[in-house]
Amino acid sequence: MPEMSAPTITTAEGLLSLYEPGFRHELVRGELRRMSPAGHWHGGVAGRLATFVGRHVYEQRLGLAYGAETGFLLARNPDTVLAPDLAFVCRARLPLELTSGFFPGPPDFAVEVVSVSDTFTAVHEKALCWLEHGTRLVWVVDPKAQRVTAYRSKVDVCVFGVLDTIGGGDVLPGFSVAVRELFPALDAG
Repeated sequence: MPEMSAPTITTAEGLLSLYEPGFRHELVRGELRRMSPAGHWHGGVAGRLATFVGRHVYEQRLGLAYGAETGFLLARNPDTVLAPDLAFVCRARLPLELTSGFFPGPPDFAVEVVSVSDTFTAVHEKALCWLEHGTRLVWVVDPKAQRVTAYRSKVDVCVFGVLDTIGGGDVLPGFSVAVRELFPALDAG
């Protein structure tokens, strides 16, 4: 079966109406990026983290946690829409009414779970893109290396291993989790 070429989409509105089963999409400076669905370990790690963060956000009434693939409109002309594996927006920044479409602006917190096919350079660049557009805290979670890299700026980057506990600081007040808890294989059995 011949490979389908990606559709030509250059705007957030075009991306929002795109229907292409079997693929996820993001728009970076007007360029459509097509991605395969995430693998099961990726999804398991993202699901665990969503449970921990979502519960904390809900119980503390901090705002709203967003599930995987929620689009955030970061820039116009050319348009950039990214979709993290998990995001959080503080209560003060939430829209007052229910609307359709992508969230207008960056999340306060974004999580990217590294897929087997991801390169370090690509994931690092995506973390910096989130920061560049106003995200205050980005975690890059690497299931294979079993570590989390926390980005607060281009120069404030910390790496946490399985023996560490990572916190949300002033972005997610009171939140912390043992890095080990994020990786399902470490507690299986």
